Amino acid sequence: MKKSNRNILLLVIILIVGAICGNVVGDTLKSKLPLLSYGVRMGLNPAKLELGVFNLTFGFSLNLNLAGVIGIIFAIIIYQRM
Repeated sequence: MKKSNRNILLLVIILIVGAICGNVVGDTLKSKLPLLSYGVRMGLNPAKLELGVFNLTFGFSLNLNLAGVIGIIFAIIIYQRM
């Protein structure tokens, strides 16, 4: 793997971790700070492909709140300082 590919992979991992941590914080603090839990859900509805022998289900959903966006911003700052 090239060095640039590792950097992109590291950035993606850090962004995902930042979004997850931010969403957890937002869900935890939603009773005290409801603004942090405000968010949107976006994605594709599940689509089924039934082929007799096996079934495939395709779908993607992203639930991101304000605290998750803040977590992504912190992740970008951490990545830039590495």
